[in-house]
Parts: sequence; C-alpha cells; structure tokens
Amino acid sequence: MNTIETIKKSLIWKLLVSIQKWLMIASSIFVVLIMCAVVVLRYVFRSDLYGIEEIVIIAAFWLYFMGSSYGVYEKSHVKADILPQMMSKKSQAFLSVIVRLTVSALCILFAYWSIDMIRHCLRYMPRTTGLRIPIVVSQFSIFVGYFLMSIYSVIYFLEDLFGFIEMRRS
Repeated sequence: MNTIETIKKSLIWKLLVSIQKWLMIASSIFVVLIMCAVVVLRYVFRSDLYGIEEIVIIAAFWLYFMGSSYGVYEKSHVKADILPQMMSKKSQAFLSVIVRLTVSALCILFAYWSIDMIRHCLRYMPRTTGLRIPIVVSQFSIFVGYFLMSIYSVIYFLEDLFGFIEMRRS
C-alpha cells in the first residue's frame, strides 16, 4: 500500500471527515430549526426573535464551508469536464494533475488569507450589531473550510501525480 492510501485510511483522515459530517449535519439542523422557529414566531405569535438573523448567518457560514470542503473530499464539486473526454488517457491524467495542482495552490492561498482575516478580527474584535457575537466565529469557518480543502486537494494532487508518473512509465 502506498503512502497516499495509508493517509486516506488513517484515523486522522477518518476523524476529519467525521467531524466535518457532524458539523454539516448540526449546522443544517440548526438552520432549519431556527428558520422554523422564526416562521412560527412571526406568523403564529406575531413576535420576533431579536438578532436571530445573525445566528443563522453564522450557522450558514459553517454549513457552506463544511459542505464545500466535503465536496472536495468526495470529488463531487461542480466542474466542467467536456474537454477531458475528448483526450487520450495520458492527456486526461496530465490535465488532472494540472487542475489538482491549481486547486491545491488556490486553496492553500485562500487558507493563508483567511488566517490574516482571523488575525485582523482578533486584533480589532468586530462584533455583530444585534447580539454582539464576535465576527471571528463565522470567519473561522472560512479558515477551517479552506484548510480541509487544502489537505484534500494536496492528497488528491499527489495521488494523480503518482498515477500520471506510473502511467508514463508503462
């Protein structure tokens, strides 16, 4: 078994995916329940929950970035793959290496930028207007999402690179 397969079967890899799934499920349920509560309060009890939009936005941030990183993990994110179908297997493999390298580089760059954003938030501690929730709570999801996307992208890049090298040898 090669190194990439060892990583993908490791406890850490499985733990990351489990935590990610848990965060997606929890944030999905939370957003649905809050939206149901808002509807019931507004239209049945003619009342409102002060600042609830702020809480929903934070949960939606976590849902979005966990979902995005899970899409990278599953290799199910949106892509246009008409061109590769018209290419030879070796050309497809080479294109896949280039695409995965580009995605990996961008994810790493965005993860780095998100660290700067978090540093800025920790320095000035901006808060939401209603409930005064620190903005860093939602922005931390950006870092976690891109960090996970970076890990998955780099692993898949290496997997495709080694596959391409092996294909070239044969």
